[in-house]
Amino acid sequence: MIPEEIARRERLKNLREAGVEPYPIGSSRTHMAKEVIDTFSTLETTKEKLTVSGRLRAIRKHGGVTFCVLEDQSGKIQLMMHRDHIGIDTYNGFHDLYDIGDIVEGQGTAIKTKKGEMSVALDSIKMLTKTLLPLPEKWHGLTDVEKRYRKRYLDLIANPEAKTKIALRSKIIHAMRDLFHQEGYMEVETPILQAQAGGAEARPFKTHHNALDADFYLRIAPELFLKRCMVGGFERVFEFARCFRNEGISFQHNPEFTQVEVYAAYTDRDQMLDHLERLIAHIVKTVTGGGTKITHEDCELDFNTPIPRKEFFELIKEKTNIDLGTLKTEEELRAAMNKAKINTDGIIGYGELTDSLWKTKVRPNIIQPTFVIGYPASMKPLAKVSKDDAHKSSNVQLLIKGMEVLNGWDELNDPLEQEARFREQEKLRERGNDEAHQVDEDFLEALKIGMPPASGYGMGIDRICALLSGSHSIKEVIIFPTLRPESNHGEQDEKTD
Repeated sequence: MIPEEIARRERLKNLREAGVEPYPIGSSRTHMAKEVIDTFSTLETTKEKLTVSGRLRAIRKHGGVTFCVLEDQSGKIQLMMHRDHIGIDTYNGFHDLYDIGDIVEGQGTAIKTKKGEMSVALDSIKMLTKTLLPLPEKWHGLTDVEKRYRKRYLDLIANPEAKTKIALRSKIIHAMRDLFHQEGYMEVETPILQAQAGGAEARPFKTHHNALDADFYLRIAPELFLKRCMVGGFERVFEFARCFRNEGISFQHNPEFTQVEVYAAYTDRDQMLDHLERLIAHIVKTVTGGGTKITHEDCELDFNTPIPRKEFFELIKEKTNIDLGTLKTEEELRAAMNKAKINTDGIIGYGELTDSLWKTKVRPNIIQPTFVIGYPASMKPLAKVSKDDAHKSSNVQLLIKGMEVLNGWDELNDPLEQEARFREQEKLRERGNDEAHQVDEDFLEALKIGMPPASGYGMGIDRICALLSGSHSIKEVIIFPTLRPESNHGEQDEKTD
């Protein structure tokens, strides 16, 4: 136990001996700090009695007057405590028993100090939470990012920027919900515990349900259940879905992450692209106050519409001189990549080879917001093929600074074609690709009942929030990111992929 905690425990004991409850039930705050500042002139004129509550961030004694900085979620306000007004016993008791970091309730009136600073002149002060540990003195600017994430509550208290980024995430999600509701979408919730993992190519987390004596998976995507909703007659649905993938951790990846998946019946990819431009413009303007440009680290990102649309095959050929249009089989593509000295070791299947080529040679070079369309059909087993080229998928991805932000397509609703693709994926699993799709018989049955033609997409919330908040890592916008258990945290948590 550190000396400061010993001293605070003694003050806690003294509070109780003086008949003061250091952790009372509730409080009756009438004004937040920002509200006092925003309406100060009126409050000062009316002499309305105010009750403010929050954490003491500073205490400065000046003769018989003490000034404190009180912070709540909305901001900071100065408290002024005059010994002759509040009473000498209360005044001295405050200095004997209260500490920076304590959470308090103050009652008084709005008043300006001689220096013109807006303040609340206290008639009384009440302890709401006695703190036993001090706030870190030099927390802001620490280079130990793991400590910031592991002790996030301290990070939020001491680093205004960290708090702003988390608040911005909430604002972005709220803006997205608003637009979905305006366009007639209904929010639903689908299972996180699933008997079969599906909807994406990923390695799942596995768990066991004791009462049912059955294994379940934490969902890797909500897609197949949202499509079941469309089979059942809900034609426009969305879900902000917590998803789990048992994979690596990096500045772009967290094993537990959030994505929004959106599906609309009786639409196609081009209509979906129009909707996506409206959505992106809406959230960017929400963040910027009406603008279309965001500064992210060392570059300015321009979200002005229309967002450029580029063909996947053309980008591959431009960057690697490999023409996917003439390479139809896994063997042909592997040979072309090997000839270009592009590593193919351990990569199974045409789709995985293409994905590796894309991720290593092309995607990192796409900086400005870009819609990429026309991926190989083998890479998108849940999507329809293009009406113009059976070798291509009717899909779209949004790329920003080399990062995949969303993935969407015209949804495959042919049950026989979907079954054939599942079987192909099953063969890849047998060859050792444990991220390939499993055959979902119940989903196939749902498709046989009939799903209307539809388009849909999934957007990574953590990634779009990181970009729009100027953050390098998605951990900045995940309030409690996944970290190695503390007993092992000497090893590196992040990889640089």
